[in-house]
Amino acid sequence: MLIMENNPNIGDRKNDTSNNHFWEDKQITSILGYPVKRIVRDRQGNIILNVGDIIGFRAVEQVKQADVLDCLFRAVYRK
Repeated sequence: MLIMENNPNIGDRKNDTSNNHFWEDKQITSILGYPVKRIVRDRQGNIILNVGDIIGFRAVEQVKQADVLDCLFRAVYRK
């Protein structure tokens, strides 16, 4: 039987998760307002952002729901 109460690593997992959310949010805010250089699609193939579209809050929410945030980060056009 495993007792989780006395495990000192439990708090670290919670901090890791919140830390990951912090960095994800920081990355998202850094790309807001930039255009995309590729089409960003959801898992069903529906277009979320087309080439040249500006990344906004609504698009970010759609991308998060579709679980394709990594595709969005690769599609950002920065010069």
